[in-house]
Amino acid sequence: MKNKKQIFVSIIWGYPAHFPKLVLEENCLLHVLNVALEQDMEVYIIGKNNKKIIESDPNLDPRIKVIDYKNFFNYLFQIIKFSLKNSIFYVNSYEWQSFIVPFLARRTIFMAHTEPKRRSKIKQIVQNFVYKLFTIIRLNNQEEKDFQLEQGTPEKKLMIVPLVIAENVFKLEDMGERTDLVCFGNVTPKKDLITAINAFEIVKEYKPEIKIHIVGKVLDENFKRKVSESKYKNDIIFHGFMENDKVSKELNKHIIYINSSLDEGQCVAVYDAALCGCVLCLPKIMSFTGVFKDFALFHDTHDHQQLAKNIIYYLEHPEIVGKYRTECINMIKKDYSKKTIETKLRDLILKA
Repeated sequence: MKNKKQIFVSIIWGYPAHFPKLVLEENCLLHVLNVALEQDMEVYIIGKNNKKIIESDPNLDPRIKVIDYKNFFNYLFQIIKFSLKNSIFYVNSYEWQSFIVPFLARRTIFMAHTEPKRRSKIKQIVQNFVYKLFTIIRLNNQEEKDFQLEQGTPEKKLMIVPLVIAENVFKLEDMGERTDLVCFGNVTPKKDLITAINAFEIVKEYKPEIKIHIVGKVLDENFKRKVSESKYKNDIIFHGFMENDKVSKELNKHIIYINSSLDEGQCVAVYDAALCGCVLCLPKIMSFTGVFKDFALFHDTHDHQQLAKNIIYYLEHPEIVGKYRTECINMIKKDYSKKTIETKLRDLILKA
């Protein structure tokens, strides 16, 4: 008698409109599903009001079935139905609906798209409690794991499996002179690009010819207002959303990538920029300090003065630019390649 296939169910609460334009390995919602398919599993997506955009994604394998649940009770029904079939549930986001899953299912994997440190004590207590109910927690780096161990999460539940970085798309192509700064990624309030602009205005006093480039959709009205009021607004260049190959070419024109986020998971844009030869100015948050500690310059969140000092330090020390650029590229190619991460993903799925 032929054994029935195992079932892998991904619960997705939102599918951003730009995701269909991503390369598959950098699509954090679809890539793991393809790895499950390669393990000869039946794969389903459960979501609400996402079916049309998910099915429009050219990277969606036709073997993956998308279920658009109608209401909360239908959602519970789907969870219970698949749980009775001993399915593996892969939960993608920090939402209250996500935290219901381990109460109803036995085999569960959780991956948040933010760092695990919550901003309020109550939220941290709730998260710590629910984390202990999931079978496996997928983390991005060792610093996140150390934090969860401090919070009392059993080590056997924690696995470091970061996202793949598409080194076949994002790569160093231009070794010529680079001059400007770049911020790459959609601009939201959590990205805090106001801090980046404040730092840029200080750097302009030191290097008047420098410009800053914004690559991505701007979704923060306060940032738009800040730029419109800046005396250097003509040197703040907006490129909007760009296709992958065009982004790679744009990143290859610039010397320093700036991130001033208040909260991140694994920000793939940082890795993409590094592969294209940009050196990094990053905030001291968990997602970055443990990964880039030896080849990036760091500032506290909101500290535009230290960020400006870091930018100027790079501009004054080309030998550091060359050193950090090379070391960062080598680290990403070694630790974040498709082959390396897919091996870890297979182990993750088998452990659930």
